[in-house]
Amino acid sequence: MEKNIKVFGAALDATDFPLSIQTKHAYLSRLAQNLITEPNFLDPYDGFLLYSSLLSKEKYLKIGKLPVESWVTPKPNIEDYPFMNQLEFQKFTSNGKVKEKSDLLEKFINQEVFPDIPLMIGVDHSLTGGVLSALSNKFGSENILVVVFDAHFDGIPASISANLAKYTIEHPDQVNPLVPELASLANEDLNNIKDSYTCGSFLYYLMEEKILLPENLIIFGCQDYPDDDFRSNNDPRILEYVDFYDSIEKKGVKFISKNDGTHMVENLSSALEIIDTPYIYISFDVDVGGLKEIIAARFKNAIGIEKSVILNAGKEIKKFMDLKRCELIGLDVMEIETHLLSRVFPKSGRVDQTVEVIDEFLEFFI
Repeated sequence: MEKNIKVFGAALDATDFPLSIQTKHAYLSRLAQNLITEPNFLDPYDGFLLYSSLLSKEKYLKIGKLPVESWVTPKPNIEDYPFMNQLEFQKFTSNGKVKEKSDLLEKFINQEVFPDIPLMIGVDHSLTGGVLSALSNKFGSENILVVVFDAHFDGIPASISANLAKYTIEHPDQVNPLVPELASLANEDLNNIKDSYTCGSFLYYLMEEKILLPENLIIFGCQDYPDDDFRSNNDPRILEYVDFYDSIEKKGVKFISKNDGTHMVENLSSALEIIDTPYIYISFDVDVGGLKEIIAARFKNAIGIEKSVILNAGKEIKKFMDLKRCELIGLDVMEIETHLLSRVFPKSGRVDQTVEVIDEFLEFFI
């Protein structure tokens, strides 16, 4: 029996990243003055329903959104203005509220999606954990291959990332690692930073809880993989980061780094060859192609990979699925910057193509 594809939105956007907060301030100011002229969709889900030619097809069943308080969404209400500061967002994260949303999403999947296939369009990547928790309980973590397209490895505890952020501020001329969600905390007392469940660490917690098995995880397009410069640095903060990354790799996680260059798709093929699971889940963080065809990425601290590489990787995964009869059980598209989605930039002449890239990518699998 063929399953339906149930598309839903998950617009949690609780980052304390300064640029994100500034963007929300600017939006609320324009909203208060009735200066919004472009289509004012509230989140990526609404934007995709407006612009995507693929999702307009009948086989995609649109089932609405995970309920999220307006102040932690991309476009808050005017009355939410007092909450638009770093302290409020940091409290939200440190108090475990991000994990609570992931738990709520797990219930949403069980009640509103199963037995069909989830397709989540959202913001904070940590919510992928809620979908994977539901799927792991249903199919067994040992049976699920998870392929994550991402410029970052979202499995680094906050304390390690914060140490790294401090190092980059002290040494601005050296290699700059990717720690966007914690850059704003780098000047704070590390004792105040909790190793909480966030968009930068959720994969670590999923592996710790056996929801996700490291040998069944592939990260494609990451740019924070420790290179030779990192490995030759004896600063204890760098050593801590490298040792942690290496420990995760030794457990079985396969990293296909952007530094692999022209060998990326070939290395992906090699990683897939040794996998033998009956099911696959694909998670797409749009910053994997950030500042190329994809402009609407929430974190813009890395120039991503070309659309052609992304699509060739998608073809390789589809070939693997057909060869090994590996069944798709879910997808998501996350870390979308709502305010830039499908925007035209008159000065440069560029147009955000996030929706178009994702449409082409999804066509391989559905």
